[in-house]
Amino acid sequence: MKETPRGNRIAMALLLVAAGIFMIAVVPSLVQSTLDPMLQGLMRKAAQDPNYASGPGLMTTFYTLWRALIVFAGVVAITIAHPLAHGEAWTWPVALTCLAVPAVGGMYMMLPYVSFVEGHFPPPMPIILTGVIGYWILLLLKKSEHKGMDFLVFTLLGVASAGSFVLGFGAMRQLMARPGKPLFINEKMVSLSVGGPLNWISAILVFAAIPMLAQRKAGGWWIALIGALCAVVGSVPTYFITANAYYLIGIACGTLLAATLLVPSVKRALIESGA
Repeated sequence: MKETPRGNRIAMALLLVAAGIFMIAVVPSLVQSTLDPMLQGLMRKAAQDPNYASGPGLMTTFYTLWRALIVFAGVVAITIAHPLAHGEAWTWPVALTCLAVPAVGGMYMMLPYVSFVEGHFPPPMPIILTGVIGYWILLLLKKSEHKGMDFLVFTLLGVASAGSFVLGFGAMRQLMARPGKPLFINEKMVSLSVGGPLNWISAILVFAAIPMLAQRKAGGWWIALIGALCAVVGSVPTYFITANAYYLIGIACGTLLAATLLVPSVKRALIESGA
């Protein structure tokens, strides 16, 4: 971070403080204003279709968990702003990770809201924009010989992580509400029992790669590649068996991320100083 101009570091620090205050003071109420109307619409849907019966409980659990994670990320963002402004290298991967949290969590919360609530501005949108725009600004402000490549790769990491988490959640919702449980009565449920967990594994690995690749660690390249391939392996058979177009997201994100990581020049740039 010392090589990044002081003015850029101060701008990064101010951004972290502003984003952190937003995540602590505003996000909790935005999540609640997302959760309540979404649950009302989901419960109406569940009354008509038992396949959605597991949704309210799962949504309540994961929305509140993501809310806590975003607030935690806000606390961390504010705390590390001062050492980041002074160029302490360890703060860079932490800062990127803090802003990735609202981006990924907000995207997860957005999709159910727009599915079950019509005619209203989605409250998760400001959460997503805070994370995504802040994430991009950090990438652009840091001095790097590979700024364009960094922007592409780290954007793909965030998108792939969010997509895989959403797919894993959708599979889990269907599995918990499946007819005939605890048995798996058809190929669709069996495919979901493989594709869903694999997409969650992918989400965890790809997200974990963000701070590791920010430090140019070779291990980050490997777990990002493994995570991308898990998304493809979990989504391809699930898509063909369930005929659910959502799994094209996993196929596209995983394939694009893996293909980008395998470009020799990209790999060299990402782990040029790695171990």
